[in-house]
Amino acid sequence: MPYSLFLFITLSLSILFSSQVSSSMIPDDGIDDSQALKDLILNTAENSELKIDKPGVYDICSAIIVRNLSNITITANAGVILKKCDQFEGEYILSFYNSRFIEINGFIFRGLTTDKINYVWGEQGILFAGSEDISIKHNHFYDFGDAAIRATSSHLSSHDANINSFRIDIRNNYFENVTQVTTTHPWNNNYGGTHDITVEDNIFEGLKGSLKFATVKPVSKALVRYNTFKNTKGTAIEITYYSNVKIIANTFIDSDKFILNAYPNKPRSVTEPFNWGNIYFTHNTILRSKGGIRIQSDVTGELIDDKYVRSIYINNNHFINVDMTVYPEKKYWYLINLFSRGGKSYLFSTIKDNVYNLLPEVGFVKKMSGFTVEDNTLIKPENN
Repeated sequence: MPYSLFLFITLSLSILFSSQVSSSMIPDDGIDDSQALKDLILNTAENSELKIDKPGVYDICSAIIVRNLSNITITANAGVILKKCDQFEGEYILSFYNSRFIEINGFIFRGLTTDKINYVWGEQGILFAGSEDISIKHNHFYDFGDAAIRATSSHLSSHDANINSFRIDIRNNYFENVTQVTTTHPWNNNYGGTHDITVEDNIFEGLKGSLKFATVKPVSKALVRYNTFKNTKGTAIEITYYSNVKIIANTFIDSDKFILNAYPNKPRSVTEPFNWGNIYFTHNTILRSKGGIRIQSDVTGELIDDKYVRSIYINNNHFINVDMTVYPEKKYWYLINLFSRGGKSYLFSTIKDNVYNLLPEVGFVKKMSGFTVEDNTLIKPENN
């Protein structure tokens, strides 16, 4: 048989098989599509794409859990909605364990928590655990009471390492009324977060919790760039024991708590000393917030190796109309609060080239040794 004829027959059969399987998922029919979607994913060959074509609501009534997938793109045409059923069984719409080179692109994910204030722990969107080279882009996430996306190391990984989650890229997504996007996990304290995570060009609207990078084992490298945080109910970004974190050129508008809060993890969760630092907060714009930046070097009972938190850079930012009422006590009314309990100090850190205004009774920085504060510009109100 000529090779060209063989290739034509192979492609034709592949297309036929794909269309037959896809027909089991019908939008807007009120019938559970969980198993059909899982079958589609599991029957997608490596180095190929699964595309959901028909727009509409696909009812997901039970958690879809898959393991050991590789080199698959799962994408959707505009208007494809994966919506949790009211009696959803499980936590996540999609859970991927020990998978690599997976892309999720173009979906609308809808959870069950329409409450704008309260959390609902366990009501979640997507989990990537013990996975690497993951791309989540051009999706919409609505109404998740816990994590819209959780990317973390896994206790079920075939790797013995404490960190087994690598290179997660979360890009060009829209999040509304979700509690968090996070690297935390509920496993034991033998496993950490994700090494090398990028969160770029996303919009977070009404975030109830935080974009949170936390770990109980040494881990590093996170990039948060070109995102917009609007009407944030919690702290916009939390860092707990992560190192080499770059927060660059983001916009924060109307935040109810801190913009950035970096601090050690709870001593009971940690079994070894941590050295953390290299936090870059640069070229960001903060407009109307009840809190600024809070950095705490150490906590009581912490296991300590190096006595310094090194290289905290808060440079080239704009702070406009930050009233600091997140603190009931006015003694903490500074745009930048630096704390130490004496176990660790700061070293090789700078606060420079920032532009800011000061509302009544608010100061710029609560100074701490180890920081160089220079070349910052106060915008004074014009005299009428």
